[in-house]
Amino acid sequence: MPIRYVYRWITRTFLLLTLLLCCYNEILVYHFNRSSWQEINCRFENCTRMLLIADPQLLGLTYEKTILSGLARYDSDRYLKSTFQQALKFTQPHIICFLGDLLDEGNVASPQEFQSYIQRFRNIYQTEKEIKFQMISAFHQVVHVPGDNDIGGENGEFISNLNIHRFEEAFTQRDIFDYESNLRFFKINRMMLDFTNPDKTHNHQKLRIGLSHAPILIGGGPLLRSVINELDPHIIFSGHWHESRIFLYPSTKVINFYDKAVKSFNLKDLKEKQHNYLEIMVPTSSYRMGKVNIGIGYAVLDNYDLRYTVLWLPNRFVYLFIYVFWLLFAICMSLVFRMMTRCPFRKISKFNQSQYQRISDAIPD
Repeated sequence: MPIRYVYRWITRTFLLLTLLLCCYNEILVYHFNRSSWQEINCRFENCTRMLLIADPQLLGLTYEKTILSGLARYDSDRYLKSTFQQALKFTQPHIICFLGDLLDEGNVASPQEFQSYIQRFRNIYQTEKEIKFQMISAFHQVVHVPGDNDIGGENGEFISNLNIHRFEEAFTQRDIFDYESNLRFFKINRMMLDFTNPDKTHNHQKLRIGLSHAPILIGGGPLLRSVINELDPHIIFSGHWHESRIFLYPSTKVINFYDKAVKSFNLKDLKEKQHNYLEIMVPTSSYRMGKVNIGIGYAVLDNYDLRYTVLWLPNRFVYLFIYVFWLLFAICMSLVFRMMTRCPFRKISKFNQSQYQRISDAIPD
């Protein structure tokens, strides 16, 4: 077989394998990963499904200034959007809670940069649209909590009124305080040592859910005392550490939760009989945070029964490394093939064959 046909066959095979690799890494991996998630079925008709997203931290323009920064922003945004859409279809949530650090550079962005980040965020987390999954339509309620990368405040950093105002204007105008007749959400801001509590009189009639960017129960201090005394929450959801943990107070018990299982809690018994407060820390949803375990929290409330799991996400860096390996493999194979087609031994071999043919022709039959 002529060498050019072999080369053509190898090239076509490699292109086909490359296409299949890209199809798997960019599309199929998110569908296959979804099969490992745990379903939580509602026990009652009035159950509430909540999707909890912590620390997506959309990459900005200030800290990322390399040749590949544009590609990095595109890939990170696409990953966040793909995983969010899969989680949205899987859970069909009634409420979506964003637990802070929505942006990576919100606290240092110029007005023009901030608006571009908001536009990207809305493009990624498109929540107000019809869900055609299982032939139903629904609109999602949302709650946004600011993080230190959104408005500042980490390690005593100054928090400007401008940062607070533009975050509230961009994110919190549609946020809910009450849901249905039994749930009440409180935003707790650890950076500013503050929380929302506009209707103290009727708090005791509600199942009270605290939402905070930074953990509350593990830190102690005056904010924790105020939260317990004034809000008396049944459950707190937080982020910030990019880890998946469960805190119980005042027992100081910490559980590292990296299973695919579903955790169950009776919030009424936990608080009234065991006299414990519960906080669940949701892991980061962005692979850019450098964590091996990346996920989105998923909670279902049936009255006072809470069931919680993490929708673990594929580690994008693994698939980016596969691309690098495949590229290096292609370069090596190309060099080897070129060496084989241009190596002197092929000329020597052809010369020997011609000499052998002449000798054979010279020998009489």
